[in-house]
Amino acid sequence: MGAPLVSRLSPARRAALRLLVAAAERDAYVRELIDRTPAVAALSSRDRSFCRRLVLGVTASEGVLDAALDRYLDRPSKVSLRVRTALRLSAFELLYLDTAPEAAVSQGVELVRSQARGAAGLANAVLRRVASGAKTFLAASDVAEGERAMVAAARCAGLPLWLVRTVAEERGTEVLRALAAGQLEPAPLALHALVGEEEQMGGAPGPVPGCRVDIDVAALIGDGAFERARAVVTDAHAQLIATAAVRPGTCLEIGAGRGTKTFVMACQARRAGFARRVVALDLYEHKAAQNRSRLERAGLGCITTVVGDGRDLDCALGPLDEGGRRLFDTVFVDAPCSGTGTMRRHPEIPWRLDPASVAADGALPGLQLALLTEAARRVERGGELWYATCSVLKSENDEVVARFLASPEGAGFCLESPSRAAIFDEPLFSSAARHLAAYENGDGLMQTVPVLGGFDGHFCARLVRRAAT
Repeated sequence: MGAPLVSRLSPARRAALRLLVAAAERDAYVRELIDRTPAVAALSSRDRSFCRRLVLGVTASEGVLDAALDRYLDRPSKVSLRVRTALRLSAFELLYLDTAPEAAVSQGVELVRSQARGAAGLANAVLRRVASGAKTFLAASDVAEGERAMVAAARCAGLPLWLVRTVAEERGTEVLRALAAGQLEPAPLALHALVGEEEQMGGAPGPVPGCRVDIDVAALIGDGAFERARAVVTDAHAQLIATAAVRPGTCLEIGAGRGTKTFVMACQARRAGFARRVVALDLYEHKAAQNRSRLERAGLGCITTVVGDGRDLDCALGPLDEGGRRLFDTVFVDAPCSGTGTMRRHPEIPWRLDPASVAADGALPGLQLALLTEAARRVERGGELWYATCSVLKSENDEVVARFLASPEGAGFCLESPSRAAIFDEPLFSSAARHLAAYENGDGLMQTVPVLGGFDGHFCARLVRRAAT
């Protein structure tokens, strides 16, 4: 590579740097800032798309980018946040995009110069070496042969090594390769539409009634579709799970959040002609309020929102119990989790996630088991208990279910296949059952993994309470 090109800093890169620095300094999530940053809004459509790709990609692969840069920095700890962020942007292009190395280095030097003029020479030297060593770095040629394949997979996916190892051990190398191939690519978008609004959303039908894929989100935002609650953006695999859990009768939804699954389940109940009475519980008042507001705008009634802790339902549901513990035909636990199935959409996850928190004895599996155990006390005889996460880790999924079934509280429950749930007896939903069955294992547990061009990683278990218990 010759001397770096002297060039004007591109608007997309300049906006990306500003946004990444702002997110780091405010400890904010980049997705929350992208659409609210004037410098991004002022870009052309093409530049805005490139800026988004840079911001999400740099955030998602932050640790690997730092590893590539630190090899050539004499004192890595002395590099300021702003200069390091500028270097990361150029390193991302050099490692993961098709940008010509000369252009990526030249623009990287200009990015660094915009933050610290005296560091431009350092940037030129470091980025030229990153460019020349990119292929060998991604191939992990510097690592012992026995570890090389795993380190290369982590570097190519932009993921922490511990996470790549965990996925390989739990799901196998084929699943790991599929996940890694799509990790730094944009996730596909899907929405769920109100009954009768499906065709107006455009796109193509998804795996369940009401789901639309290949959608033009920008056009729908401009049309006010989401503001008027005609639809919600939600992953197609999440819609599969929400659909499967819909039954006639009473339902308690724990961890309802802002209510995307609440919305989907209410729509599917209407399509199936099921009469339901729903209590949607969340720990946070502002999320419950958003859920309630959207349901009202959508005209989806018969739903009560409650604020409370799912680990203490007697307290949370006290006003509704009316002197006796209220039981439900369906209890749906949408458990807080690592989010490792949604890392493409939430790029901070891989590098902020603490491995100890998702270990078998970690905080998240402990919380998930506590929620599931407490929820079991609210299931009618013959009723169903659903457990769902957006994780790909067995410690949060299969193992939590196994620990529950081995407990005294779980002794009265048995696993049943989600694809055989009651709603799939309805002709309108028969094809959805086939989609769901494709992701079930021999025990009837449903698990998806995000792959290139595919939807997110989600898990669910359907636990039926025996009529005699």
